[in-house]
Amino acid sequence: MQWKDIKRLMKENEKYTNMLEEYDRTGHLPLEKLRRSFTLQRGAYQKLKAASQREGRPMSRLLDELIERSYA
Repeated sequence: MQWKDIKRLMKENEKYTNMLEEYDRTGHLPLEKLRRSFTLQRGAYQKLKAASQREGRPMSRLLDELIERSYA
C-alpha cells in the first residue's frame, strides 16, 4: 500500500480514529449515551417535538445529529 493510499484512508476514517483515541485516553467510547437534564425554551421544544414526529425519529437523535453537524 502506498503512502498516499494510507493518508487517504486515514482521512476518510478520521472520525473512527478519533473515537478510538478518545477510548484510549478515557476508557469510554464517545458513542455512549448520557442522560442529562437541561432546559429548552417552549418554542424550541415544540419545534423539536414536531420534527421528531414528522421524521419518526427520537428527539435525542435529532439533537445528536444537529450538534454533530454544527460543531464537528
